[in-house]
Amino acid sequence: MSNSLNDDLVRRMQDALTRLRLLPEATITKVEDDEVLDARESVRQLARSRVAALLRQLRAVHGFSYEQVSEATGLAQQTLFDIEYKERRLTLDELGRLARCYQVSPGDILGVDLENE
Repeated sequence: MSNSLNDDLVRRMQDALTRLRLLPEATITKVEDDEVLDARESVRQLARSRVAALLRQLRAVHGFSYEQVSEATGLAQQTLFDIEYKERRLTLDELGRLARCYQVSPGDILGVDLENE
């Protein structure tokens, strides 16, 4: 690198640092408890919606009716419908039964790795 390019680069870096020093310090604002609760509820709703959509897709891919899934899992057809369309939360037992029925892991349904590495 030539001296003039090197000098120009050093000058630009110094200018950038000077501008950064002139910026006001970042402040952390306290989030109210109700905002935290709203955020948690939003995350839960998104997770339930994603799981419900995946379960609908798995049932469709396998070509299963609610009756067939009910027979394979022992879960009531209304329960299956509620899980897929009414944002009903799964129990761990239900998750395991559905995973076995669709021949996937519970982690695949949840979109997480449940294995310890």
